[in-house]
Amino acid sequence: MDSGRLADLVDRIVADRGIDSVMVVRNGYVVLDAVIYPFAADFGHNMYSVTKSVTGTLVGIAIDRGFLAGVDVPVVDILAERAPESIDGRKAAMTVGDLLSMSTGLECRDSYLHGWRGLREMRASDDWPAHVLSLPMADEPGNQFEYCNGSSHLLSALVGEVTEMPAADFAADVLFAPLGIEDFFWPADPSGINTGGGGLVLKPPDIAKLGLLYLRNGAWKDTQVVSAEWVNAATAAQIRAGTLSDNYGYQWWVDDAGYVMAIGFGGQHVILVPDYDLLVTFTAGLPRSRTGDPELLTAEYVLPAILSNEPLPSNPVAVSRLAAAVAAAGAAPQAAPVDLPELAATINGVRYEFRDNNFGHMWFSLSFVETAGRLRLMDRGPIGAEDTSEEFLALSGIENVDEAMDVEIGLDGRFAIGEAYGQPVAMRGTWSNEDTFFIEYRFLRHADRGTMQFRFSGNAARFTLNEVTRGISQTTTAERQ
Repeated sequence: MDSGRLADLVDRIVADRGIDSVMVVRNGYVVLDAVIYPFAADFGHNMYSVTKSVTGTLVGIAIDRGFLAGVDVPVVDILAERAPESIDGRKAAMTVGDLLSMSTGLECRDSYLHGWRGLREMRASDDWPAHVLSLPMADEPGNQFEYCNGSSHLLSALVGEVTEMPAADFAADVLFAPLGIEDFFWPADPSGINTGGGGLVLKPPDIAKLGLLYLRNGAWKDTQVVSAEWVNAATAAQIRAGTLSDNYGYQWWVDDAGYVMAIGFGGQHVILVPDYDLLVTFTAGLPRSRTGDPELLTAEYVLPAILSNEPLPSNPVAVSRLAAAVAAAGAAPQAAPVDLPELAATINGVRYEFRDNNFGHMWFSLSFVETAGRLRLMDRGPIGAEDTSEEFLALSGIENVDEAMDVEIGLDGRFAIGEAYGQPVAMRGTWSNEDTFFIEYRFLRHADRGTMQFRFSGNAARFTLNEVTRGISQTTTAERQ
């Protein structure tokens, strides 16, 4: 592969911002492994709906090992205790394969097209699988694709039922252990069922292992982790989708152009191009308008970098340039001088109480000591507008609790790493003028990133929060106390 072209890719990612890591594996060799500051190699990343491909893989392993008879088994036969007392013939006919291909016929309505309504309703229920199984039927099973997080959660529930262990424990034994994956986090619903549709946190190299497993027809070294038959079925076009990709397999997207993909909120991607024995993975915090960037970058930079199926002549200049680009992408910038305006001392540690606002904020205070600042932001829940906070929770797995964000802010152009809402967060700030303080934040385990602006005038502060990933922005006012 052309190292110079891959260096161009890294430079483009750094310039465009929003991608946290990229890895390229060709013919089984890692040719690019870059993490983008302030993300670091030792951070796990929420893979959101990439989790679905892991859940689907567990179904395949359960079939391989005889826990499950096959994809034609009716779902209500396995989850009878959670099924409604009275079900119609269409729901009774819904199979495991229908869940896998998201052609259940259920009226899920829990994709972005419906504002995640169904996802919020499921998460608000005491019994998530029972809630999904109680949904009305909108179509015959197997007839039409309908993106449904609830389908994937039912897959996790049935894996737990047939194996008599939570999906995470089954994965640890039969999938993660053979791949050498030890460090992962997988949240669960109120019943202890791991969230089949999202929330799995993995480190980037471990994400790549999942993709490479599929490129190797389910084999890892000398172990057949999942059967080649399952890999072929999961990555085949099972139903026409026409949304994020042309087709859908068994919890994998299948493009007519030859891509097989696992895709998650915020730009998480595992891209397989079997014709080139190529794997490309991305973790990211991209806004919805740019969630297709990983596919575009793969087409624009990675595929053109493939020059031959044989080793290329040595090109030390291009190799050195790629190494330098990767090193620069992951490095903190040089510390810049800190020049605090007089206002910084005037507002230092002062509490400002918010007027009514949709974000759930109650008050904030800012403190400044030499090269570091500190923000305290008391909330009734996580950052997010009231009508989307449940979406934030559903996709991020952050608990909705009353607490103050109390985090350090880098003032010298570098991020300070702290913790907010139980999650690692990077914060840096600058005085854009004498009366305006600007903060850039990045939740390092999740896709969420954005900015905060505080404009002070007299005894009031005008506060603007812009959540870049979710496309949410609001301005409100706080009064000095």
